[in-house]
Amino acid sequence: MEQEALELLVCLAEAGDAEAMEQAADYYFYKTNKQKLSEENFDRVWSWYHTLAEQGNGHAMAVIGAMYYEGVNIKQDYTKARQWYERAAETGDVWGINNLGYCYYYGREVDVDYQKAWTYFGRAAALGNHCGMYKIGDMYYHGKYMRQSFEKAVYWYRKAIGQIDEDCPEYPNIAARLGHCALKGEGVDRDVLLALKWLQAAEYGCYQFLLRGDAFAHLSFPGVKADLAEARAWLEIAIEETRSVVQYT
Repeated sequence: MEQEALELLVCLAEAGDAEAMEQAADYYFYKTNKQKLSEENFDRVWSWYHTLAEQGNGHAMAVIGAMYYEGVNIKQDYTKARQWYERAAETGDVWGINNLGYCYYYGREVDVDYQKAWTYFGRAAALGNHCGMYKIGDMYYHGKYMRQSFEKAVYWYRKAIGQIDEDCPEYPNIAARLGHCALKGEGVDRDVLLALKWLQAAEYGCYQFLLRGDAFAHLSFPGVKADLAEARAWLEIAIEETRSVVQYT
């Protein structure tokens, strides 16, 4: 966003314009490195989201929940995160619904409950949320609550990534899963070149979002690096076999 446009947006937000508050807060929280936000800008974002939440804005409630869940700019508190997600979900906000799934899937200060996780992820997926879709894929992949099915996992991973572009924070996670499945032949025919394509996209995305201060971008990295090494090793062997039969004069 150009500086002049941002300054105008902030001016409108400070004057109490709700739409400007949401746009400005989302810009700072999603489009800049949130870990490097100045205290002044974070206080603005915090204030805007709370003002919007008091007005019944479910999106703002979900983002406040995400702030507590991540613990990047404030002290991490999964209980407060869940409470804000619940408030957001009551308004019908899809991210509030989806993120409650995370709370129960990983047991964030609640007992792990895969049935509840499945329900929340499923509701989010039904509303078109890519994150809910790929977590449904994860539950099929790992056989959590549902019977394990690599084919259904791949179906949901493909459906999820079809909803987004490379600028979406979840893109590397989903690309990594598709790459892994292609590499291992899980749910699809083994295709090492296709695996390499997805894994390189995942690697690029991890770096991209790490530089933006994303709280979760590092999580896929170890698996991506290991799968890339395996894919490249296999391809080097295949290339060497090709070289051995090519003669130059």
